[in-house]
Amino acid sequence: MKNIDNINPFESIVKKTEFGILTNLVVNVEISSKESISFHEKTLLANYIYNEDGAYNLVYTIVDTDGNIESFVEDDGILPTLFTSPNQENYVSVVPYHPNKELEISIPLFNRENTDTPKGNRPFNGNFIGISNQFSIFYDVDIWSDKKPDKLLAIEFKNQVIKKKHNIKVPLPRNNKIYISDNEIHLLTNDNNAWIHRQIDEKGNLIKDRTIKSSKDFFLEILSLSFEHNSYLLCEENGKISIEKISIDGATENIELIDIKEKFYNTWQPIKIAEDTFITQFNNESGNGWFTIKNEQILEFFYSKGEQGFKNLLTNEVLQMESDKLVISSINKTTENNYAVVFYPMTDREIKNKELIILNRGVK
Repeated sequence: MKNIDNINPFESIVKKTEFGILTNLVVNVEISSKESISFHEKTLLANYIYNEDGAYNLVYTIVDTDGNIESFVEDDGILPTLFTSPNQENYVSVVPYHPNKELEISIPLFNRENTDTPKGNRPFNGNFIGISNQFSIFYDVDIWSDKKPDKLLAIEFKNQVIKKKHNIKVPLPRNNKIYISDNEIHLLTNDNNAWIHRQIDEKGNLIKDRTIKSSKDFFLEILSLSFEHNSYLLCEENGKISIEKISIDGATENIELIDIKEKFYNTWQPIKIAEDTFITQFNNESGNGWFTIKNEQILEFFYSKGEQGFKNLLTNEVLQMESDKLVISSINKTTENNYAVVFYPMTDREIKNKELIILNRGVK
């Protein structure tokens, strides 16, 4: 395959602030943010950049922690899903143009000269979760069905190239959250007023399981999950945010963190930026934001409610932004204890968005 070419579609403005380095990327016509992922201690973005005639290109942009950028254009492909291989090389799944079929291929992002164009597969709708042994793991829950089992995609690598894609229907119960650490795949779901914790292998086979009784009916996200160590789950009820700590023997303890008075609508899978340190993105009726938890303590809590930007509720410091309504597109780790948040302005339907904003920040 041909390697992707450099492109320079942005006007870039970099500004140092007390909250970190802000990078504004501006295009001439329109940009649509898709996702981002860690890239060798930098941030790799995938975006659609539009032309005047309405056509668009898939463009990858690397942003380092000082705000410097470099961009590349995909030759033929849309609907990007960024992921990493077991040897930490960056890959992408895209759908090349075909007049009659919509098939996905998974290819290296760079250094494609020794890669043959692979046979396409039906696109997998789930999210990239992480690496387990020689597999890149994706997971999908059908939110429109109460009966369909969850699906797992395990992309198997051999000699640093893709060998095979394994599509697996995960045995019931469904609607699991997934956590991967130390080459172990853990699942957790609520079933019949109890939490079911399972460890499976890359083919979906059960390794071990347990039932956990908790005073909480629901949890939001997994911070950590293990049979050999304490586990930590993120919970929220009517704006009261807490951690449910689960001991090795299954005993639970609820640890209150903060009360923001308004319940969450959505949370995203926590991003690990250091040992026992996780960042969680959220939104609710009044705004959006993110917060960082280390062990059983909140280190920062940024919330957009009532602000043109984001206020850290722990210090009352405000990260002022030029736009009063910003959507958080994605968050990812850069270096240890450092992360990048990607924003774009929320615009009216008839107004085209031309800007992305990246905040590179660290926590102590």
